[in-house]
Amino acid sequence: MAVSSVRDLLRKIDTTNSISRKAGSGRPRTVRTEQNIERVAELICSQEDNPWSSKSSRDIEKLTGISRSSVRRIVKRDLQFYVFRRKKAHLLSDSDHEKRVKCCKPLLHRRCLQTVDKVWLSDEKMFTVQPPVNTQNDQLYAAMNKKTAIPSERLIKGRKHISESVMVSVAVSKTGKTEAHFIDKGTKVDGRYYSENLLQNCLFPDVRQESSGDFVFQQDGVPSHRAKSTIEFLQQNVPNFIEPSVWPPNSPDLNPVDYAV
Repeated sequence: MAVSSVRDLLRKIDTTNSISRKAGSGRPRTVRTEQNIERVAELICSQEDNPWSSKSSRDIEKLTGISRSSVRRIVKRDLQFYVFRRKKAHLLSDSDHEKRVKCCKPLLHRRCLQTVDKVWLSDEKMFTVQPPVNTQNDQLYAAMNKKTAIPSERLIKGRKHISESVMVSVAVSKTGKTEAHFIDKGTKVDGRYYSENLLQNCLFPDVRQESSGDFVFQQDGVPSHRAKSTIEFLQQNVPNFIEPSVWPPNSPDLNPVDYAV
């Protein structure tokens, strides 16, 4: 600290017995008042009995007349709030919660934590051949100062109304995953095709190789998975499997193939 600053500080202590700064002589606050701070705090936070009721800074500007920059200052400086990004999750109804609890109880009785690593979950997924287009990054550079001088075929990127798609069958577990097995176009995946082709010839050879033959098989409740022929095949060829009756319905977030892969 400079000598002059030390002298000014000592002089201030001698005259005022304090080192606090004087109130500024600038323009007084007209927007960040206590009333506006309370109003912003009420609007920007979700109410406990009404989730998703929070308002954005743009919405608060429309409702209160406070500019968005002032709203952000109130949130950051006066309220000292922190911003957290929401994460996507599967939305469950009250009946879904009840069904999950009902189905999970027999599952907990049937297997302990040591067998969770052996559980393999299978599913079929549809992938579109035509990838999504991000127009923000799909740009064209040309040595021309007018857009009309560029041929139209260079500016237009065609997109089919109905894109091609492929269906893939796969099974995953904590210890590994199977190969991605492609299903021929136009094939109807019913119970017989699912058990005799996908399970017997594709998925189970990979699962047995990865798990040394000791595994628990689990799948969701689509018609081909809970067909009578599929259940009979699993009872004869799998050491242990989770029946469709104890698999919670409407629960894609419980299957990593549906939710994460």
